[in-house]
Amino acid sequence: MIYKSRDSEETVINVTKGDYYSRKKIGSKVNDRYIKHFTRRAKDHYTYIKKYLPVDISKRALDIGCGAGFFISHLKQNGWQVNGIEPDPHMYDYAKNVLKLNVEKTTFDEWGNNQKYGLIYLSHVLDDLANINHVIEKISNYLEPGGILFVEVPNFSWPFRLNFEKKEDLYMNQYFFSSSSLSSLLKNNNFTNLNTKTFHLVHLNTFIQKLVSPIMLLMKLKPKKYRPYLRIIAKINA
Repeated sequence: MIYKSRDSEETVINVTKGDYYSRKKIGSKVNDRYIKHFTRRAKDHYTYIKKYLPVDISKRALDIGCGAGFFISHLKQNGWQVNGIEPDPHMYDYAKNVLKLNVEKTTFDEWGNNQKYGLIYLSHVLDDLANINHVIEKISNYLEPGGILFVEVPNFSWPFRLNFEKKEDLYMNQYFFSSSSLSSLLKNNNFTNLNTKTFHLVHLNTFIQKLVSPIMLLMKLKPKKYRPYLRIIAKINA
């Protein structure tokens, strides 16, 4: 159990006013570094997801907290019908007006339509959403039978990981998942977990990152609980 103190004026982040991205030291703007990173991540995620997609689901996808839209842009290029939800005004503007994606400027709590999806995707978003059981229930209602859920979040299987988390992320987080707690959450809400993994990213977006990448590769040898990221892909039971 992790206790989070009451919000103060410093810790309150209003995502609909752009507070979250404006506080970030890295990744606050859609610049060359941002585009390289999220384009590469979109391709990597889709390669991973494709291995678990049933042949009979529709190619309709919903990205909750889609940011600037690079993942659903990649899906669209691969023949998917896509929808995105993004409350941040600057990221929404890029996804909507630069990438020309079907994105709504709202929160998942306020969003709704009559569509069912073969894939729902949340990358570093599920841990930011309050009322987790309601969130999972709502996600379930928007997945078609046998549909796939992709979730990636920070890995708090090792609680000391909190000491390395960025302030803006600690302020945003509503939940701090371990591998077992996230797996249990999904299993208890009518999902079958298809794959669970923890991992360490090696960033290659800048010259310095490329220079130290051989050292960072060694970090991948850490025991699973100490790796900083957690990913689960699960199927909704029919």
